[in-house]
Amino acid sequence: MWGTASICTTSSKPPGTGNDTAATWLERRAAGLAMTRRGFLLAAAAGSGLRAAFPDISCIGANTAISGYGLFDAIALLRDLGFQTIEIHPMGVPEAAPGIFPGFQFDRLDNGMKRRIREALRPFPHVTAHLPYAELHYFSRNQPIAEFSARQVEIALEGAAYFGAHLAVVHPMEPSGYRPEEGWKVMVDRFHRWGDLAARHRIRLAMETGYPRSVGAFVKLVRDVDHQWVGATVDVGHQAHYEELVARIRPEQRATPEGIRAYNDTTIAIIEQLGGKTFHLHVHDIDPATWKEHQPFGTGFVDYPRLIATLRKAGYTGALMIEIGAPAAEMRRHLADAKARLEEYLKK
Repeated sequence: MWGTASICTTSSKPPGTGNDTAATWLERRAAGLAMTRRGFLLAAAAGSGLRAAFPDISCIGANTAISGYGLFDAIALLRDLGFQTIEIHPMGVPEAAPGIFPGFQFDRLDNGMKRRIREALRPFPHVTAHLPYAELHYFSRNQPIAEFSARQVEIALEGAAYFGAHLAVVHPMEPSGYRPEEGWKVMVDRFHRWGDLAARHRIRLAMETGYPRSVGAFVKLVRDVDHQWVGATVDVGHQAHYEELVARIRPEQRATPEGIRAYNDTTIAIIEQLGGKTFHLHVHDIDPATWKEHQPFGTGFVDYPRLIATLRKAGYTGALMIEIGAPAAEMRRHLADAKARLEEYLKK
């Protein structure tokens, strides 16, 4: 089923107390959903094409992967800047650590830390999550590696649901050790099973662009998975190696008007072909000369007026999740600027 789903029309607040186990909380959450507005909206969004007004500036969000920050400092920064939507990372560690996401490993949290994270997230009406991918290989032919990797994703998905997320981003990755047709089936089957798990947790799963490395193949993956709880996260900066783009633009043409137009065309093509299966967006800017992604807004060439017009036409009602990198001392300024720019784009 290919319906349009909404993030920002639903509450992300989990019921219960900090003494809940994940299992008991999820049982009560599932039972309560049928009786709540949240349950009605989630069911409608996943199954019948419910649409909310877009733009809604409350859907402008940012993630907690802020260099030099710990998890609680990152959450506090986004709260202080007035964000109503946040993306958490059920991977990494709560403390600030070089090269590690500020986040958490759900199965290693005690009840006190669970209560503390829940309280920190309380000001945010809308919560999403980014599932782990670094150093994992859930499509490996080596079954112990694949099973360990898949389990980390499943634990993170459980944690995301526990903290009230209603969408989780997951990275497709190239299967290894298989013939192409075998690897494709392994990948499709795994995402479909994860879709069933996501449905039990009442959380939508959004596969992020980047792999497969073409518009056609990525859209085919979403279609072949064919699960009402599984769609796509379009990252505006993950198309640099897509076959359609590489065929049009040589490296020396990247910063030319033709190169910039081709890149934006590629992102637009994904959204147009996915239609209602575009569940989520990661937004930032792209360096014209190198096509390096996750740059601060205003430093690159992403055509946001065109992008937002395309999203409106597609009936998109998800989040615009800011993912930018910069030195820690500059992140407050860059995040505030990105939020202000997106608000202006949405008013037009």
